[in-house]
Amino acid sequence: MNKRELAKISTQSTRNLQKEAFIKNLKAGVTIKDASTAAGIDRTTVWLWRKKWKSFNNKVLAIIDSRTQTVEDALYASATKGNVAAQIFWLKNRAKDRWKDKFEYGVPEDINVKVKFTE
Repeated sequence: MNKRELAKISTQSTRNLQKEAFIKNLKAGVTIKDASTAAGIDRTTVWLWRKKWKSFNNKVLAIIDSRTQTVEDALYASATKGNVAAQIFWLKNRAKDRWKDKFEYGVPEDINVKVKFTE
């Protein structure tokens, strides 16, 4: 193997270690920025990797989705224990057609209105 091939293998190895470190930190609950910093890479690099490698992006999205589900579960638990704010938030977002502050009524477009002006 020549020097160029060795350098390429070394770079790929380093990149894989950085990806693993990033994913590990993201799973631990830190932000994307903090996970990037802990892995020794820039946040922009993570963004580029997500665009370039679908499998990497899918891992990141799975972690974010898992976090969302955890928050949804906590919100639901809080709502069922009597937290009125959580109940309102849940209902306005899960049953929008029945729980909204503003009701809109349809008005036919073919309505003719006659206005009479008096002096």
